[in-house]
Amino acid sequence: MAMQLSPRQIEILSLIANGHRDKEIAKLLGMSVRTVDSHLQRLYDRYGVRSRAAIVAKWLLDGGIPVGVPVRQ
Repeated sequence: MAMQLSPRQIEILSLIANGHRDKEIAKLLGMSVRTVDSHLQRLYDRYGVRSRAAIVAKWLLDGGIPVGVPVRQ
């Protein structure tokens, strides 16, 4: 059964799956790096993992579907 994630969590996971680092994600989504890290830490806890590769793998295996994320100008 897939976990319910917020649209923002899906955006962050999608960007991580596409190889973006926290600083790039923060810039693309118009937030601070600390906010990105906070979202990521909550996702790590939720999925019981401690790495970017593991969170993406578990999310995709759980039925997660990466979305296109609009780029802020």
